[in-house]
Amino acid sequence: MIIVLEGFDQAGKKTQAHLLAKALIARKLKCKLFNFPVYSTPIGKQIKYYLSGKRKFPPQVIHSLLAANRWEKLNEIETALSKNYILLMNRYYQSNLVYGLANGLDLKWLLNLDAGLPKEDLVIVLDVNPKDSFTRKKMGRDKFEKDKEFAYKIIHNYRILAKKYGWKIINAAENKEQVHKSIMKVVSKYLE
Repeated sequence: MIIVLEGFDQAGKKTQAHLLAKALIARKLKCKLFNFPVYSTPIGKQIKYYLSGKRKFPPQVIHSLLAANRWEKLNEIETALSKNYILLMNRYYQSNLVYGLANGLDLKWLLNLDAGLPKEDLVIVLDVNPKDSFTRKKMGRDKFEKDKEFAYKIIHNYRILAKKYGWKIINAAENKEQVHKSIMKVVSKYLE
């Protein structure tokens, strides 16, 4: 099973992924956490340079690199799935769709970049207001996170695609315990 946690910057994806992993392990379930992008790979390093403003790429190139970064981990993903692990993805290809659309790219083209990767069973979008995101993190924002107008586009795209693809939306403005409880309610239904 693949569970994806999505959302704009500072929605709490990393925190909630760790809380979810702990909860699943407490239920005696095996799980493995993946965080994308993976900056330690050769492609991941190029993504990091781009996001920190040290490198420029046209939108098609950066979104292709983001997809290639997931393909770099295909073997690990398939191995974990073959051993019946529940995979928790802190971002997966859904981010590329959302951000790619905001960058003016075609949805079908973006979907093709990841065609063939193992598909998710559940996508949970942590819905955060841009104001909350900017309040939670003032320093160290990357290229995508600094632009407030872009932030509104991203959040709008998450909501639109959630409706289109049946992704579950969780209000991430609440405290982390409440958000975790809401996530567990959704995940528990899928585990039954």
